[in-house]
Amino acid sequence: MADRLFLHIGAPKTGTTYLQQVLHLNRSALEAAGVLYPRVIGDAHHTTVWDLRAMWERDFGRDIRGDWDKAVRLTDAWKGTAVMSSELFVYAEEDECRRALTSFADRTEVHVIYTARDLLRQAPAVWQERVKNQHTLGYADFLADALGPSESGMAKGFWRAQDLPVALGRWSQGLSPQRVHVVTTPPAGWPPTLLWERFASVLGVRGASYDTDVPVVNTSMSVTAAEVLRRFNVRHGQELTRLQYRRVVRAGLFDVLAGVVEDTSKLSLTTSERSALVKRSKATAQEVCARGYDVVGSLDDLVPAPPRLSARREDVGKRPDTVDDAEVVRALLDVVNELLVTQRRLAKQLKKQQRRVQG
Repeated sequence: MADRLFLHIGAPKTGTTYLQQVLHLNRSALEAAGVLYPRVIGDAHHTTVWDLRAMWERDFGRDIRGDWDKAVRLTDAWKGTAVMSSELFVYAEEDECRRALTSFADRTEVHVIYTARDLLRQAPAVWQERVKNQHTLGYADFLADALGPSESGMAKGFWRAQDLPVALGRWSQGLSPQRVHVVTTPPAGWPPTLLWERFASVLGVRGASYDTDVPVVNTSMSVTAAEVLRRFNVRHGQELTRLQYRRVVRAGLFDVLAGVVEDTSKLSLTTSERSALVKRSKATAQEVCARGYDVVGSLDDLVPAPPRLSARREDVGKRPDTVDDAEVVRALLDVVNELLVTQRRLAKQLKKQQRRVQG
């Protein structure tokens, strides 16, 4: 039976993939220190969440039934500390949260970890991540929906994950505030290792003692690249299943787009959008303080700093609706060229391999 279990529930776009990669890379070293990162499949526990939520009808490429129970069995058989991580936990319904929190051995002390980042960075990042997952809604419409009085599924889904007090309201059922940990993501410019060190301290280990040399993944796209992908989704996205999209578009097109599109601009926010997000961020920080959750980092990290009056033009960013058709065509032509070059290179490699085999 594990003495303590930490459920890292998200939120999405707060460095979760990086943390999961570091946990996965250091599985053996962590186990030697008494910390289990249960081996189910891959470097995160996404399939355990889907199984917990009975989302078996989706196309995962394999049968995921039993993955949650497997993770529970591994945890219950462990002597020490265990940690599970998936940003998809945060979307669970109240009854699903209750089931997760009560699935483990009676004497296991269950904790919840929520990694949080300021909403000025979160809102653009979430829109971009939606585009990477076949969605077609434009950036301005996404923000209007999220920040307005909308009751759309998109708006509800956004705040279900990004409204920290609401998310932790579901996930703190039966837990004392001391068992609810808010780990803040450092402001832009700080090394990602600081996030890992904060996270590791919650687990009771020294983050600097572990290997953090993991591949850079899930990086942001330029505004032009994101708009090109969104338009692709509008025209062809629904022709692919989720699994096909992940294997073909996410695994192939993203890197090509990032490599050929010269635009390096970031998504911008209007004054009113910024004000609304800052107001919400301040309210979140105040609520976390009022509830007495364990804060690792600083609540100041959740409150965006005012914009610099001297900011360079390229730092201000731009909007996807300013990307004109000519920019899209140039990007697509460069993508086609890069794909053809890659195809020629792979064909040459295949011929060499065939000659060696026949040889």
